Formats: sequence, C-alpha cells, structure tokens
Amino acid sequence: MNVMDEYVDIKGSKIHYVTNVRENGGDAVLLLHGKRFTTRDWVESGLMETLERQGVQAIALEMPGYGESEELDLDPEDFLAEFMKRMNLSAVHIVGPSFSGEISIRFALKFPDMLKSMIIIDSINVDKYEDKLKDIKVKTLIVWGKKDNIAPYEFAEILKDHLPESTLFTFEDLGHTCYFDDMPTFSDVLIKFINEN
Repeated sequence: MNVMDEYVDIKGSKIHYVTNVRENGGDAVLLLHGKRFTTRDWVESGLMETLERQGVQAIALEMPGYGESEELDLDPEDFLAEFMKRMNLSAVHIVGPSFSGEISIRFALKFPDMLKSMIIIDSINVDKYEDKLKDIKVKTLIVWGKKDNIAPYEFAEILKDHLPESTLFTFEDLGHTCYFDDMPTFSDVLIKFINEN
C-alpha cells in the first residue's frame, strides 16, 4: 500500500496526516480519530488500504495536540476548514468517531458546503446539539455499537430522529470502538455509503 506521512503548516503549527496517494482525482475521505487513537490506527486497521483499492483517496488527520500534530489555538471545526483549504479539498466525506463525531457535527453546522457526506461513529455529547441537528442537511451515516458504555445508544437514536438525511447502522454486540472491532463490516458499510453519495 502506498501510504505517506505528510506534514502541513497551519497558522504556525506543524500538523501531521497520512494519505494513500493516488494519481487521479476523485472523492476524498477525511478520517478523524478518537482521543485514544491516532492516524496510525487507521493505517493498521487496513481501512486506508481498502479505500485505496476502491480508488478512494483517504487522508487520516491528527487533530492539534494529538499524535505528531502540534497544539493550535483554533476551534476544531475552524482547524478542519483551514486544513481543507491548504489541501485544496473543496468537499470531503468526513469520518468522525467518538470526540471527532462531535467535531464533525460542529463542522457540519458551520461549513455545510465543505461536506459531501458525514459518517458519525459513537459520538460523544450528541445531546448538546439536539436542537440544532435538524439544520444539518448533509447525507449522514450513523454507526454505533449498541453496547457502548461511553456514548450511549440513545445518542444514535437522537441523531437518527433529528438528522433529516441520515441512515443508522448498528453493531448489536459491540461497544465504543465497534468500527475497529469489526473493520471488515465497517469498511463494507462505509464504502457502500460513500459510493452512493
């Protein structure tokens, strides 16, 4: 697999990302991470290789202060917008697990035109945005482990009930890291969703 570690300067901070380089254009999938994970976990999970085989450019980004990315005094949704501008990405499919799910929601509320679709996985703090979710019109895939003891399944139901363009996929027997725990199934569901949007 052709995976490259790259760095970009965002407002004076060195930001780390990994990409599966490809020659021609196409959709880009922006992979964010949970608090306990980094870009390396996306690489080791095999997802970036799977996306590359499907002809999909994947960019696994380390948020400021995580992994090899330096701290940056910028709201996370504004940071994502800056990163996309630097990378000449007009719109992406954003994958946000756990705390990055909340960041993805905030990004969708502020920069809806920069999203092709949104994939929210076991997001924390969903209840904080319940009244605003109806304003998000982007196509959204909600992925949840029903046995999540960090972000309760009730959050998945709130998202499904309030996001007008959403689909819910549930891992009945898995928890907060359901996507890593059953990567073959998650990969299939993700790729099908991306191809349809």
